[in-house]
Parts: sequence; C-alpha cells; structure tokens
Amino acid sequence: MSERELEAKLSIGLKQSYRRVVEEHRRNNQPLIFSENGQIRYVDPFTVAL
Repeated sequence: MSERELEAKLSIGLKQSYRRVVEEHRRNNQPLIFSENGQIRYVDPFTVAL
C-alpha cells in the first residue's frame, strides 16, 4: 500500500467517524464536548455541518 492510498483510506475513515459522532449526538440531543486551548467547549450538534 502506498503512502497516498493510506492517506486516502485514513481520510475516508475520519470523515465517517466524524459523521457518526455528530449523528449520534443529534439523535440523543447531547452537546458535542471538546477541549480548545485547555478549556472545555460545548457545541450544539445541530449547528455543526455534516
């Protein structure tokens, strides 16, 4: 497997994971939680683009 093929597969996997996480949080009506500059951030999943 070449480096480009690996990068393409990783990119596809990350996009699928992102979509699944956002869809799950939308279904459960839960905020997305992440850390930015050492501070916890809560984001409404309905404002995030798929």
